[in-house]
Amino acid sequence: MVLLTQTFIPPRLAATLAALACLLISVFPPASHAATLNTAEKDPLNSFMWPVYRERFLGDASVVFDERVIVNAPRFAEDSGQVPIELDASALEASGEPITDIIAWVDLNPIPRLFTYSPMSHGLAKLSLNIRLEQASAVRVAVKQGDTWHVGGTYIEAEGGGCTTPGIATADTDWENTFGELQGRLFDNEDEQRLRLRLSHPMDSGLIPSQPAFYVQSFEMLDHQGQQVATLDIEASVSANPTLGLHMRSSPGGYVIGARDNNGNRFSMGLQP
Repeated sequence: MVLLTQTFIPPRLAATLAALACLLISVFPPASHAATLNTAEKDPLNSFMWPVYRERFLGDASVVFDERVIVNAPRFAEDSGQVPIELDASALEASGEPITDIIAWVDLNPIPRLFTYSPMSHGLAKLSLNIRLEQASAVRVAVKQGDTWHVGGTYIEAEGGGCTTPGIATADTDWENTFGELQGRLFDNEDEQRLRLRLSHPMDSGLIPSQPAFYVQSFEMLDHQGQQVATLDIEASVSANPTLGLHMRSSPGGYVIGARDNNGNRFSMGLQP
């Protein structure tokens, strides 16, 4: 026989216990709800550096991993000094809310940040460039829309050394003959223009003894009236002779492209469709 007993709980104590239960549920939510809240903490690329760079680059803003932020890259980098990557967040952009900033970085590079892009009035959320990899690593792109960062990425295998091998200023004695040459083309598509640009520059990282940092810091895109319509800041983790592919809103008069390096050298050219 099982005897059932009933314990009397005073009303005031019962109210206190109920309030405590509510507090515990809010601090330690059920597993299914906690999984939703902590989505941005569960790194799909399983990199131990994710919390560090989330705090450094994204601050305390809301962060979500978003499949609409696509990063295309080779699975294995045959040349760690020239690794092509492409960002495509056009599906996110199609939602209608403006994209204000885009940041990209490599988790395990000695110079992690790749670029910061401000699309402003004419830039679209689709671009490409070549980067350096010091070792196999996760590569991230974060796209800010409203108050939220939408993060995508990929993992690239590499033999490494792309950031700390001698640059073209050491390997090529003729680099000065082409230094500063800016080449580009502007292609008209149905509702946008695609800009391809290459700047001859050694992009020395400063990580090699006796070789100071010497790299391009920024690009700016101006319309035919001289108004700045997009900017791209880059780091020495971008490959030598940086090659960019940008997708822009149509500008009937084309664009003027300007660039500046950390030694104060400036470069510019005009592009017409």
